[in-house]
Amino acid sequence: MNTHNSFFIATGTNLGERAANLKNAKNILKTHFDLIAESRLYKSMAVDYLNQPDFYNQVLEFRLPTQTPEKVMQLLLEIEKEMGRNREIPKGPRLIDLDILFWGTQKIQSAFLTIPHPRLFERSFVVLPIAELPGFNELKKVFEFKFQFDNSATPLSSLT
Repeated sequence: MNTHNSFFIATGTNLGERAANLKNAKNILKTHFDLIAESRLYKSMAVDYLNQPDFYNQVLEFRLPTQTPEKVMQLLLEIEKEMGRNREIPKGPRLIDLDILFWGTQKIQSAFLTIPHPRLFERSFVVLPIAELPGFNELKKVFEFKFQFDNSATPLSSLT
């Protein structure tokens, strides 16, 4: 699979029925984009704002759409809102979080968007799931991934 033709979205949640939230987000995203592959679900402790429940995370690989990355990010924000995302506490508990991690192997910097996602390389709950996807082989030729983290993520094999 040539990653120049795919993009990656991280999904995360730590409120309500976490596995169901991720499945719901994936199903909504599949109505907009062509799903190539999905990682297992991972459980991890919160980073940044620590006083909150553990997160479930998953990374999804989709075929690149015709829309711009900015348009796709706008759509992700709308989906978060529709699903009930509340942004009262920065980095706080959330019903759903959707982030574009990679857009092919491009580096994109705009007022609205930074791709690759700025902190993804430090986050076990992003790197471990992305390493399971077919497009990872192309990504690792362009970007340097490390597999030692200050945080830990564990696959929830029984929930996939």
